[in-house]
Formats: sequence, C-alpha cells, structure tokens
Amino acid sequence: MATVSGHRFWLQTRRLTGSLLVVWLAVNLLVPWFARDLNHWQVFGFPLGFWLAAEGALLVYLAIIVAYVVAMDRLEEAYLVGEASSTAGPEGPGPESA
Repeated sequence: MATVSGHRFWLQTRRLTGSLLVVWLAVNLLVPWFARDLNHWQVFGFPLGFWLAAEGALLVYLAIIVAYVVAMDRLEEAYLVGEASSTAGPEGPGPESA
C-alpha cells in the first residue's frame, strides 16, 4: 500500500470510528440525562425516556454497526482493492492473493 493512500485510508477510518463513537456516547449519556423530561411524551404507550432506554438505544447501536460495516466496505473497496490491482504484475496477481 502506498504511504499516501494508506495514510488517507487510516485517516478516514479513524474519522468514521470517532464519529460513530460520538453517537454512541451521546446515546449513553443524553438519554439518561434527559429521561425525566422525555417521559412527558408517549411512544407506543410507553414514556419516551423509558422507550429510548429499553428499545431505542438498541436500535441506535444496531444502526451504528450497520453504518460502520457499509462505510468500511466502501472505504476498503476504494482504497485496498484499487491498490491491489495496481500492484499486480503483467501476468495478473501473484500467488499470495490466491
């Protein structure tokens, strides 16, 4: 992997991971912090604060995982697959890629 594209790949990977960690931290800190205020609204017959803590947070965690997988697949396709094809010799990829 070239140093410039490798650096960009890891920079974008760290940026993605950091932003998803901020979302995770916000869900873990803000929902309990504002739970009493959120309980004034009802969702599916339950107070919103209770619903977010019991079900909503789990859905957000699942969305974080899906977003990470999709984004990393795109990043790897853009950087690693393109890099592997450019390092292949004139006869095609070497035996290490088999």
